[in-house]
Amino acid sequence: MENVDCIVVGAGLSGLACAQTLLETSNSVLLLELSDVPGGRVATDTIDGFQVDRGFQVYLDSYAEGQRFLNYASLNFGAFEPGALVAHRGRLFPVSDPWRRPFAAIRSVLSGAVSVTDGLRIAWLRSQVLAGVRRGEINPSSISGHGERTTREELVLRGFSSEFIKLFFEPFFGGVFLERNLTTAATVFNFTFAMFSSGRACLPAGGMSAIPQQMAQKLPPGCLQTCASVVRITHAPTGGGEVVLADGRRFCADSIIVSSAAVANPILLPEGISTGWKPPLWKGTRLVAFECEKKPPCGKTLVVSAEPVAVGPIDNLSVPSAVTEGYAPDGKDLIYVSVRGDWEGEDNQLPDAIRQQAEVWFGPDVKLWNHLSTVTVPKALPVETPLSRRQRPRSNYLAPGLFLCGDHLTTSSINGALVAGRLAAEEVLRAV
Repeated sequence: MENVDCIVVGAGLSGLACAQTLLETSNSVLLLELSDVPGGRVATDTIDGFQVDRGFQVYLDSYAEGQRFLNYASLNFGAFEPGALVAHRGRLFPVSDPWRRPFAAIRSVLSGAVSVTDGLRIAWLRSQVLAGVRRGEINPSSISGHGERTTREELVLRGFSSEFIKLFFEPFFGGVFLERNLTTAATVFNFTFAMFSSGRACLPAGGMSAIPQQMAQKLPPGCLQTCASVVRITHAPTGGGEVVLADGRRFCADSIIVSSAAVANPILLPEGISTGWKPPLWKGTRLVAFECEKKPPCGKTLVVSAEPVAVGPIDNLSVPSAVTEGYAPDGKDLIYVSVRGDWEGEDNQLPDAIRQQAEVWFGPDVKLWNHLSTVTVPKALPVETPLSRRQRPRSNYLAPGLFLCGDHLTTSSINGALVAGRLAAEEVLRAV
């Protein structure tokens, strides 16, 4: 049996951040991962030479926690254009950032996509949320009180017109939060809006998996063990305990930190340890990937659909190969389509339905898009309504020497996952 100071079960972004933080104090750390690669939900698959992420994801380079854990230069980020193209009644309307694209923002007003009044309200919202984040008043990682509003309630209270909420906020942030009812807590929305306003929406070269791969490469040899299936954790009354793997190996540690996915397995922990804790509810998503030889005219700009679901299944559309290198072979482009959650068709109907909808926007070249893959992600984001956030555990602590780790304890974003890992490690270190 091998003895270490800390064992972290699960090498998603939270587990990686937790292990990295623990190692800063020279603790001996063992990070165990069930799959063959680290990263959890942040993953990329190679399909016919294309890099296809598991669900539409972007990285916001204004994330403070990312600046703590990641080396931006070596990730070779490429950035989307600020704003979006909004599909409405068969046309694409630009909605641009007035600070970074002032002339494009003026065109947004002139085209009728944004009214002058709504434009002024966006400016005021931007100013307030940026100030709130700087002062620490907007922090989605903390548990809010009973008065927390939903995103929709926040937008209505701020006076945005129902037309603009439907035209922009529902399709854009509905795609970010994977729900168009905008029931996500306003604190999460305000923080996310501030991050979009102060930074860039980016993709790392070669796919989103480059982020956890970089974090894993910083760990000392032997720290991360993949294909390590944990079948049982035995808790010692004095703290810590023993971790047993499917291959019979056993490890003993003074502190054990367990990811939410691992704790959701009811046979993993001793009976009674996780009493009072319930795994989060999840939101799922589908991503359809196409290849083409002629780049769509949207280029680096995200397209979001404000069309009724009867028009087609597209939630948002992007061209990751136009944003950064490594997503597609030379001479080819990769197209992502994130599918609306309320579209009820089957997977085999998606490619034709998407091409039919996108052809109205981009013309007959869309007929040449070749379907690469349909990726279904049933557990893409934890639900973050005000009620679900109030029901989160107040602490990472489960029992002496036993701790919980995961972004459902903070907020469902890459930044939230990194925060969750760091906070779990800090709680472990305080308890030592």
